[in-house]
Amino acid sequence: MNAFESLLAGLKKGRDWELMGDSDNVRELLSRVYDERCHRGKHHKDAYQVRVNLQKADEAASYAGWITADNEKSGPYQGTSFVWFPGLKGSVAVLVIGTEGFGNDSGILGRPGHARRLRALSRLHNGRLWVKPDLLDISTEIPPATSSHWPDITSALKAYSRVIYAGTAVRTEDDGEAVADLLDLFFHEHQTPLTERFKSRWADRMTAIAGAVFPAIDEDDTLATLRERRFVILDGPPGTGKTRLANRLAERVGSATKVQFHAARTYEDFVLGLFPRPTEQGLAFEVRAGDLIAANKKAQTRDHVLVIDEINRADLARVLGEAISLFEVGEPDRSVRLPHPIDGDQHELRLSPTLMVLGTRNTADRTIARLDIAIRRRFAFIEVWPDLRAVAAEGVDFASEVFADVVHTFTEYADDDALRLVPGHAYVLDPRPELGTEGRLPRVARRVRYELVPLLRHYLDEKLCGAASEQIAGLADRIEARLMAL
Repeated sequence: MNAFESLLAGLKKGRDWELMGDSDNVRELLSRVYDERCHRGKHHKDAYQVRVNLQKADEAASYAGWITADNEKSGPYQGTSFVWFPGLKGSVAVLVIGTEGFGNDSGILGRPGHARRLRALSRLHNGRLWVKPDLLDISTEIPPATSSHWPDITSALKAYSRVIYAGTAVRTEDDGEAVADLLDLFFHEHQTPLTERFKSRWADRMTAIAGAVFPAIDEDDTLATLRERRFVILDGPPGTGKTRLANRLAERVGSATKVQFHAARTYEDFVLGLFPRPTEQGLAFEVRAGDLIAANKKAQTRDHVLVIDEINRADLARVLGEAISLFEVGEPDRSVRLPHPIDGDQHELRLSPTLMVLGTRNTADRTIARLDIAIRRRFAFIEVWPDLRAVAAEGVDFASEVFADVVHTFTEYADDDALRLVPGHAYVLDPRPELGTEGRLPRVARRVRYELVPLLRHYLDEKLCGAASEQIAGLADRIEARLMAL
């Protein structure tokens, strides 16, 4: 049994651990955990101190773990820490802020990447790892709905509930992975390198975390959702392949009408309108069916999908008009009365249950209409994020390095709004893959120079990056330096 496994065994026992009250042996164990897991360089190890306050009394707010070294040897402390609270039939492992405040760790707590990694880990652990919505909030206690599922640590919660910002129950061997993740994340955020197999393990976990932050699209699942939900929008930053995916899905459905929305799109274009027609007597007006009615007719005999690229470039409320009320999956018999007759004297429009509508939406375009709630609730939204695998598959090291820098910078420093600007993988892919591998690097470099860098500069000029502006400006500078070095 290695040192971490010994520690985990103690956490599972909670207040029944035989080392409760034995500070010296617990300190020695934690020292061994650090030595087997982390770089043993003095400057790294000296960045931490071990705190052990494991009292046998049930009413004591016992805890033990690692805090940063810039604190007194005893008493209240500041900054972030990894500790556990022994409880009844188990423990709770947490990341917690010292009761003296943020200290030198305010940068860690305020950086979006730290919260993003914790939330990704929570998803990877199916919600068993609790994360506070706002890591800087030290006034809100852990909700009872969460703490009631933990081992009983009543005394600790009375003292520290407001400053705990992530925690997981430890009762069984299966809980060890979540404990290891919190511990390794604590050391990672304080720039302490892991060693040997723990370094490899954390690299794998960081890959999994990236996959949870930017989940890969499952084309089969997306198609199943489209068939079931009928009205779907592929939502994501530029260059993530939304239009390509929509076209592939349309091919798999087998019958499609494809349109592009823009600011000049009108109700008359999309639903129904009167259009002038020259006659011998001058001008007459005829009723002309729009894209929706035309697609609906095609859906009378087979599955048919209406693909709307850049769906939010038009004012959807105006373009859809009364037809928006037809976008209800569970009510195929719903109908609306149109202002002009179609097919003779027919004023009623009812959407065929075999008609699907698939839109794409660029989340980076802030100059166009937002979807209001009435429209949004009628669509299922599937997020399409950058895909590191697509870049790696082309085998261009320059592209992989640039894209890894892009993804890391946005993940680490961009808030949730700015993260939706992250350029997709298309910006570092070969624009002419059919030409083969010869000349691929120069083609990718030109794409990066003339598409990716100008996009980043545009974000900065338009002040879209918020608090991440300085870091994204540095990203653009680093990419230009890489281009000059080719």
